Amino acid sequence: MIVTNPVYEPDQYWEARGGDSYRVYTESPGYRHYREAQFDFFQKLIEELKPARLLDFGCGSGKLFPSWTAVPEVHAYDRARSQIEIARAEAARLRPGNPYRIMHCLTPERTVTPYDDEFFDLIVVAEVLLHVVPGDIDLLVDELHRICRGHLAIVVPAPFDNPAPHCFDHDYASLCQNRFTITDDHCLHNQRYLAARKITADQNQAKQPMPQAKEAHHAVVSP
Repeated sequence: MIVTNPVYEPDQYWEARGGDSYRVYTESPGYRHYREAQFDFFQKLIEELKPARLLDFGCGSGKLFPSWTAVPEVHAYDRARSQIEIARAEAARLRPGNPYRIMHCLTPERTVTPYDDEFFDLIVVAEVLLHVVPGDIDLLVDELHRICRGHLAIVVPAPFDNPAPHCFDHDYASLCQNRFTITDDHCLHNQRYLAARKITADQNQAKQPMPQAKEAHHAVVSP
């Protein structure tokens, strides 16, 4: 049974929604088109980018883990222990010889991760950012920008029509501005797929307009 809260507290909500509830949802016949479209999108993206190190951010129970088997080093992160235990079992089943590096980390700040700067070639946030409260979203995208050295991939519902208290309609183009350059943005089966390349500090600096030369003012001395 999926637990709903009249007031959305992210950590409590996703811990309560762990176990098999999310797996039942994602493996339902009605979800099949979404799942197939996501696998196709990520397969093409990985073939194009060839990331050496990938992060599945907000991995949940590991529903996208089959997409990452060709990536040499895979990391997965989630704050809900009830889901991460299922994810660990799924990762061990898929690739026992080179297991995914799965981390459960419940930091006091929801927008802080334990990874080093520019650590990942590709960060995937599939059906995750819509569940981030508006007060956290800018800080979280800043954090994803910090730990990314290559590309970001986002999947969200489109159009957004979910009134549930754990869903929020963010402006993803604005969130990417000055952080990521969007290289792909398309919709399929009521989901929006975005791929974006990280903008570095040097690139941001280069985009700044050149300061205008100040007009010289000469003092006029009366005879």
